[in-house]
Amino acid sequence: MNNYNTSLKYGLYGALIGVVFYFLLLFSGNSPWGSSSWMGSWIPIVSAYFALKTYIYYSEKDTFKFSAFFRVSFISIFYQALFYNTLTVLLSSFIQTNAIEIYKQELIQNAEQMKTMLSEDMYKQLMIELQNLTHATLAFWDFIYKIIGGLIVSLILAGIFIKNKPIFEE
Repeated sequence: MNNYNTSLKYGLYGALIGVVFYFLLLFSGNSPWGSSSWMGSWIPIVSAYFALKTYIYYSEKDTFKFSAFFRVSFISIFYQALFYNTLTVLLSSFIQTNAIEIYKQELIQNAEQMKTMLSEDMYKQLMIELQNLTHATLAFWDFIYKIIGGLIVSLILAGIFIKNKPIFEE
């Protein structure tokens, strides 16, 4: 049960740091979902790392399984993605931010550059989809992308933290 509390705690810390980063991007005039969003990719890695370090520190075991490390780091990233997207949807509905407008403007500029490669029907369909964009759809897809990235990060961190027994015992 301790590993779930650790994951929950560090997932919440990571989500709060992510929300601060969300507002920093907004105040700098960038979209949190646009081309500048990659700058926050370190947040889930750091929060999962500290969740694993805390799990090892408070555990009574000397050896750990790969699955234990994977579970702690993935659940931490899952909580972070869940809390982050919930907080951003709630905050952006209470505080009228122009995050979606900034993101739409960036996508429209990219679509204008690709207009020669797209057919007229595809371009019109893209513009219709951009007009129907909401915080909920962006948060849903952001959550999915964070979970996929969290799987990869959790596999890597679990591989780094696993300590195999030495081949030759002394």
